[in-house]
Amino acid sequence: MAKRIVFVHGSPRKNGNTRAVTALAMEAARQQGADVAEIDATTLKFKVAGCLGCQKCQQLDAFACVLGDQLADTVAILPEYDVIVLSTPLYWWSFTAQLKIFIDRMYCLSKFGEDDGVLSVLSGKKLAIIATAGGPMEDNLELLESQWRNPAQMVGCSFDSCLFPDTVVPAGELVNDLAAAEKARSFGRRLAS
Repeated sequence: MAKRIVFVHGSPRKNGNTRAVTALAMEAARQQGADVAEIDATTLKFKVAGCLGCQKCQQLDAFACVLGDQLADTVAILPEYDVIVLSTPLYWWSFTAQLKIFIDRMYCLSKFGEDDGVLSVLSGKKLAIIATAGGPMEDNLELLESQWRNPAQMVGCSFDSCLFPDTVVPAGELVNDLAAAEKARSFGRRLAS
């Protein structure tokens, strides 16, 4: 059966390098037979930015955010996918603000017990990240990667990444670098396998 993969775009730059290499990964996954979907986190409507920390989602039987806006409805469909890929440029050693709002609302997809146990509807899935940065890996892009890898492990998911450090080419031009383009395509094929 074909893998269901969703790419969650966090870059506010529609014609930037992050979206360009992500498009290559998506196309390669499709060519491998994956069912690929996209969510543009930069366009989602929300009543409240991010998570309020109200803990009401932890009191529900359902794995859902109680805020009832487009962002909550979109997060609620994530368990339908086998692979959830975040796509982001590095902003101040982290995700873009638009993507961070989305990630914070994903809190409702796990229940945290008093004995430090975690029950998540994402358990057994793959969480992945594709990211670009103007700086190096060390003390920079690797910090972003760990911010998605560590939660993946905590909720019982496998993890994969495709990172592009030292991206200093003009917006959208990274795909013209043959090695970078193949790296993105290889990542897409790997996610689909």
